[in-house]
Amino acid sequence: MIIVPPFVGTILSSFHLEHLLLLAVWWIGYFAFFSTGLWLRSRRKPRYRTPVIVYGALTALAGLPLAILVPELLIWVPVFLPLIVITFFQSLRRKDRSLINNTVTVVAAGLLTPVAFHLATVLGTVPTGRFGWEAWEWMWLATASITAYFIGTAFYVKTNIRERGNEGFFWLAVAYHAVFAAAATVLAVMGVVPILHALVWWVVTFRTWAVATYSRKIDRRVSPKAIGMWEVVTTLAMTGSLLI
Repeated sequence: MIIVPPFVGTILSSFHLEHLLLLAVWWIGYFAFFSTGLWLRSRRKPRYRTPVIVYGALTALAGLPLAILVPELLIWVPVFLPLIVITFFQSLRRKDRSLINNTVTVVAAGLLTPVAFHLATVLGTVPTGRFGWEAWEWMWLATASITAYFIGTAFYVKTNIRERGNEGFFWLAVAYHAVFAAAATVLAVMGVVPILHALVWWVVTFRTWAVATYSRKIDRRVSPKAIGMWEVVTTLAMTGSLLI
């Protein structure tokens, strides 16, 4: 989730060395974000404070040259700030594993697609669109699909771990994927997205139904390791289907 969005944004535009700074800010910032959440959940215990300070300082060190070289990216700060506030508030309430918090985190990650894309356009790249769409339009469509997929992943994982056996949540997860699979199918028929993209959405919809159903049948939870390994495969398929 922290790799795919900036990668897609870069591929849909073009690579610049400044993208390396963006990745550094994003990845180090993620550790700062994670350690801050842990510190808040601990009721701000001193032993969890050091990683917050270290990763926060490193994020600032990486972010300063990026802000100097590409100050236009600062326009994204007020976009991310409310998302950060929400997730830290959830951490304070020890609700960091809630669906709301997962969704906010995924949305923040998904927004790295337009940030990476924007960086390239600021530095002079003129991206081309796809399937008759203008470049920015296609990028936003790709962002929406990737973000929807990762939100669906949160549903899928919860269905097989924390919400295992919850029939209502199971059908909510299946319905969520089916809605986006149907939408992708309509767009594919219209020639807006590749047919393969719609097929991948139907595959992940079937996976959401099949894995939880199999888990109930054998009366045993599918291992998180197995779930994670297959998520890598479906993530590559979903990403690849947008970039072909």
